[in-house]
Amino acid sequence: MAKLSKVTLYFWLSVFWLAALGFVYWWVFWKNIAWTNDAYVHGNQVYLTPLHSGFVTAIHTDDTFFVKKDEVLVELDRTDAVISLDRTSAELAETVRNVCEMFHQVFAYRAQIEMTKAKFIRDAQDFEHRLRVLPAQAVSLEDYEHAVASLRTSYHELHNIEALYEKALSQVQNTTLRSHPLILAAADRLRDAWVYLHRCNLYAPAEGIAAQRTIQVGMWVKEGTPLMSVVPTDQIWVNANFKETQLKRMRIGQRATIKVDLWGHDVTFHGKVIGLPMVAGNVTGLLPPQNLSGNWIKIVQRLPVRIEIDPDEIKVHPLRLGLSTEVTVDLTSDTGNYLNQTTKGSPTYSTDIYTVEEVGDQPYIEEIITANLDPNLNEYSAMELHLPQVQMTIPSLIEEALFSNPADPLKPPLTSEGP
Repeated sequence: MAKLSKVTLYFWLSVFWLAALGFVYWWVFWKNIAWTNDAYVHGNQVYLTPLHSGFVTAIHTDDTFFVKKDEVLVELDRTDAVISLDRTSAELAETVRNVCEMFHQVFAYRAQIEMTKAKFIRDAQDFEHRLRVLPAQAVSLEDYEHAVASLRTSYHELHNIEALYEKALSQVQNTTLRSHPLILAAADRLRDAWVYLHRCNLYAPAEGIAAQRTIQVGMWVKEGTPLMSVVPTDQIWVNANFKETQLKRMRIGQRATIKVDLWGHDVTFHGKVIGLPMVAGNVTGLLPPQNLSGNWIKIVQRLPVRIEIDPDEIKVHPLRLGLSTEVTVDLTSDTGNYLNQTTKGSPTYSTDIYTVEEVGDQPYIEEIITANLDPNLNEYSAMELHLPQVQMTIPSLIEEALFSNPADPLKPPLTSEGP
């Protein structure tokens, strides 16, 4: 019996010490860490999508191959783009000539105004001469009436030319030949055709590995259809899906270690927490849960924590998107924020391959404009046209003859009485 009591005592002592050692081990090693193996390598996939439809004429890379930024990856048929560029070039040349004609029309109307004004003055003088001698019956009443009719005709001809002049002037006033709205609009259409031609080539927006090629030579592709993707090797991180119960002490900036199944436990990647999510996966899923229903079951949710990886370590041991990992976060430091409070440190992704689409179009446009400008209008190539409105003062006597009621019979202002 005493022997049995001793064995029982030793058993319970062993259990106690094992529990104590387990508690100490947890306190020292596990209390300040959060671990999960529900973590995967993520990164950006930059898709190549055409901005217009066309036939694929060439493919210059394939899946798994390295591509450099600005390298041509896919070529589309250029026939329609070349035709469009030629058409808009001809339209610009024609527009330049039409605008030159509009400038000349203004000067022609102005000269015609001077001619019509001289005729009006002559008819006004004839009217005045006949008006003076009419009381002495030096001219017939018929001759006097013809003089009034000629005066009115000259006046309305002058008024008509002035209206045409104002109309023509309104289309070119305060503009130069190069800054005329019609020429600028035609130049913009040419620029659009130029860019359309440039976009027949699809360039790599970033340096990386080509993936997901879905096209073949000769295939018809629509605008916006993804043709392939480029995975930048320097834009890689880990999304670690921690349980909601593990996030209480997790803060931005805490250190993390990552083990990747590809490289085994002999290789350890180092990183830090750079973002804690605002939504759990169940909220953004295809079928969000309806917790008001009667069959609700509570499930511990997981939230993706973004872990930044040391880029130098990725260069030594490259990673692929989708790889399985184990992530351990050190929770000792609690000085970081629970949520990002500023945009500082936020990643920025950009490409400048589209800034060169219009390189060369301005000299080409200038060449067309210069070749079609009228040399006689070089003065207005850079200087704005400013012409005054035409104004003319009409004496009251002439005005009375012009604006009297045509239905009333014309009567001479003075008549002579017989004996």
